Amino acid sequence: MIIMEIKASDNVLRMLEGAPKKLENGLKQAVNGMAREVKRDIYRGVRQRYTMRGSQFSQKDIRLRAASNAGLTAVLTIEGETPSLRKGFSARKNSGKMAARAQVLRGGGLKELKMKNGSVKAFVTGVQTGHRGVSHYDIFQRDTESGKYDGRLPIRTLSGPSRAKLSEKIFQELKEKKETELERRIWVLAESVMG
Repeated sequence: MIIMEIKASDNVLRMLEGAPKKLENGLKQAVNGMAREVKRDIYRGVRQRYTMRGSQFSQKDIRLRAASNAGLTAVLTIEGETPSLRKGFSARKNSGKMAARAQVLRGGGLKELKMKNGSVKAFVTGVQTGHRGVSHYDIFQRDTESGKYDGRLPIRTLSGPSRAKLSEKIFQELKEKKETELERRIWVLAESVMG
């Protein structure tokens, strides 16, 4: 889970203390409008930059807690499970010579999933779920870090980056530009109200 705050800077708030009620409502609307823009831009940025499937990340996953007159801070919250590589991103199963491949960044190409030394390759297989005739298909890799060893190393599911982490990267790029735009909007509002 990640929490992102969109708020007016402290300098602006100090200068506008004692302002009329009309300005307070305008400030709230400016902050909430910017928060909605940031929410939309984060969603678009993640969908454009990463190969995350639509079923794994929707606009509903980004929750907005709107600003009020008492607290001029809007909060965006992004939470959810970390999707497996096969279910959440573009992936291909293993062939005779190549390990399973996955692509997280658009335009990056499918990368072969194996350890740095190349000895332990990833593979796609079905694992019994405990229900008769039901298998769970995913990308797995032998876990060499496990202390257990009784002929075969245990397997672990490979997962990609979480939607919160991807959204945070996009937010960090947008943050400075959106803060200056919010300040500009607040000054335009103050000039129009105070005349």
